[in-house]
Formats: sequence, structure tokens, C-alpha cells
Amino acid sequence: MNGINTGKPPSAASPPDYSRQQFLRCFRPLHILSSTFALWPFGGWSSRFNRCSTLYVLAVVTAYSAFHLYINYTDAYSVGTGEDGGKPGPDSTPTVDRQQQVEANFVSIVIDVYNRYSGLILFWLLHAVALANHRSLTAIVLGVLLLDEQIADRLSVVPKHGQWCRFICLHMTFVFLCIGFAEWYNCIMYMSDFIPASEYCIFECFITMLTSSTVELQYVAFVQLIKNRLQLINDLLVDLLRAADHLQPTACERHIRAKIINDIKNLYTHLHLLSLNINKAYGAQLIFILMTLFVTLTTLLYYCTMKLFRMLWLGQWATPAELLPTFWEVLSTLSWAFISTFRILRICNVCNSAKNEAQKIGSLIHGLGWKTNCPDTKSMVRLLSLQLHQQRIEFTASGLFTIDHGLMFNIVGSLATYLLILIQFDIAQNGAKWKTELRAPLV
Repeated sequence: MNGINTGKPPSAASPPDYSRQQFLRCFRPLHILSSTFALWPFGGWSSRFNRCSTLYVLAVVTAYSAFHLYINYTDAYSVGTGEDGGKPGPDSTPTVDRQQQVEANFVSIVIDVYNRYSGLILFWLLHAVALANHRSLTAIVLGVLLLDEQIADRLSVVPKHGQWCRFICLHMTFVFLCIGFAEWYNCIMYMSDFIPASEYCIFECFITMLTSSTVELQYVAFVQLIKNRLQLINDLLVDLLRAADHLQPTACERHIRAKIINDIKNLYTHLHLLSLNINKAYGAQLIFILMTLFVTLTTLLYYCTMKLFRMLWLGQWATPAELLPTFWEVLSTLSWAFISTFRILRICNVCNSAKNEAQKIGSLIHGLGWKTNCPDTKSMVRLLSLQLHQQRIEFTASGLFTIDHGLMFNIVGSLATYLLILIQFDIAQNGAKWKTELRAPLV
């Protein structure tokens, strides 16, 4: 059993201190990223606040809030007084002006207000919750260190910390590049046709979205830690099942098998406690993030749908060259919808995978119970089965809903419902304006 999944021969299994050093080294990129966005308000692994870290959090929140509110105030003032985009330019036509007036309905105005200030509110909430739950964040890291120490000491197994670090870096790079690319070509805060884009939009949106993505990355990384350790336990149980095929195991082998199952039972207790700490630390933040992503996804799909409707209705008179800019706007907006969908699916998928790994332990342990005649082994199997039933590893958002693939299906159904309601509301409010616009001659 020694050396399983360590990448080393059994005789070279690493001690607990080596596993601790490896984890801290691989955890460093996530720690630096979290500290940069002021989401790790304490130094090291102590549960006490660090004065410099706390001051840095307050400085970041205050500076970004002042910048965001000032830019939005000046942009709103410019729109109200007709400056910087309030007056039609030389290329404007009456048709374009009428089309912009059509866009300025109640739904689009509400969406514009949401796009402007939802990011700032989310920024405040994420940092407030990070400050409030600093003890749970510390308990997660210390719990992982204790768990790895127990795994290395009891089972002589070292988790693949390097693979976990690559997982974090690849996800971070992919999400950050996608957000930067989409923000460069189409600012999500200024999608309304009647609101001119701000030159500072990329700074307003980019900081908020990277902060939110960093919280998501923290959550996904810690859940992935639990999943990796559950996989180690499952691999060990598979080896035990193969060894149980021997018809007459010796007394020493039966004793070792019962001890390994007892060690797995103790390790599962640590994993369950770790999952509870993760739920406690990130439950409120996940509610805010998933709610923001859901509303954003709804507004993005509504925007694309109404644009496509107008393209179809205006396509009877407009040339393909005139419709091409609107078509590219729809494509760039769909890129934001893809990013939001990926972020939701990434959270749901890693939680669902970890839950499946925990359930796999039950099926493997029952198979082991059927293949052995040892009373001690059967007794340990029953105890572990009872523990798996009572201490289920699952991930929730403060207990409001379970995070797994079922949540994704519920989101898709809710999106379809709300999208139909918004489209019907828009058609009922602006149907007459569209007909007037279509009958009017193009100038």
C-alpha cells in the first residue's frame, strides 16, 4: 500500500513534513492572488487580523468605490446634459435616433442600472463576507494541513499537490483571459444603445469581475482538494478489493485490512469537517455570486434575443452591410453569456464530482464487506457505512440549495421562464413603436 499515487516507489514514500511543504508551495499562487484582491485579510495561517492586511483591504474597497461612483456619476451627468454622446453625431440618422428611442424602454433602463451598480455592490459584499469569515478560511487551510499529515502518517500516501496547483493556474489563466478579451471588445456595463460607453469601463468592470472570479477560484480549489483526497481513498479501497480476492488471507493481512478501514473512517471525519468549513466560509459569497451570474445571464440573453428580433424585422429593408454591426454586437454579447455559463458550470461540476467521489466510497466499502469473512473487517465496514450515511459530504450555499448538476438544470429552466416574461413585457410595451418604425421610410 505504501507509495500509492505518490509518483515514488513504496520505499520512498514521503514523510508528513514533505507533504506540508509541498502543499504550502502549491498554495502560494492562490494565496498571492487572494491577497492582491484583498480577499485574504490576515497574514499567514493565523486567525488573527494583520493590521497591514486589514488596512490594505479598507484602502482597496474605499479607492475602488470612490472611483466607481465618481465615474458613474459623471457618465450619468453627461447623458442627462447631452455631453459626450448625448447629442447625435454627424453619422447619426433619424432612423438610428428612433431606433435608440425604441431601445430606451423600462426593461432596458433597469438592466442598465443593474449593469452599472451590481458589480460595486457585489464587490462590497465579497469583501465584507471575507472579513467576517476569516476564522473559517483559516480553519480550511489548517484542516487541509492536518488531513494531509494524517494521510501521510496513516496510509503513507501523498496527494498530488503539483497537479492541484496546475489545475488552479490553468483555470485562473483561462477565466482571466476570457474576461479580459470580452471586456476589451464589449464592455458589459455599457451594452444599452442609449448610453454612451465610458473610457474607464474596462477598469470598473475588470476589477469587480476578477475579484468575483478569485472567490470562485478559491472555492473551486478547496473543493478540488477534497475531491483529490477522496480519490486517494477510493484508489486505496480498490487495492483492498483486489487483495480480498484471495480465498485464505492470513491473520496479519486481516488485521492490516481492518486497520486501514479504521484509518479511512477517521480520515473521512476530517474530510466531512473540511466540507462543513468550506460551506460556512463561502456560503454567503456563493449566494451573491450565483445570483449575480444568473441575473447577468438573463439580461444578456434578453439583450441578444431582442437584437435578433429587430434584425429580423428590419431585415426587410436594411442591407446585410447595415445589419452586420448589430450581428457582431450579438456575437460579442454571447461571449459574455458563455463566460457566465462556464463560471456557473465550473462551480457545479467540481461540487458534483466531489460528491460522487464520496458516494463511491460507499459502493466500494460494501463490496469489500461482501468479499471478506473476517468479523473485525465486517464490523469496520458497517461502522464506515453508517458514517457515510450520517456524515454526507455535499456542498450548499448557506443551506439554501445544494450545488451540483441539479442546480445547473434549475438555472436553465428559470432562465427560459424569465426570458419569456421579459420578451413578452417588451413586446407588449413597444410593439406599437416597432410597427411605426417599420412603416417609416428610411432616410
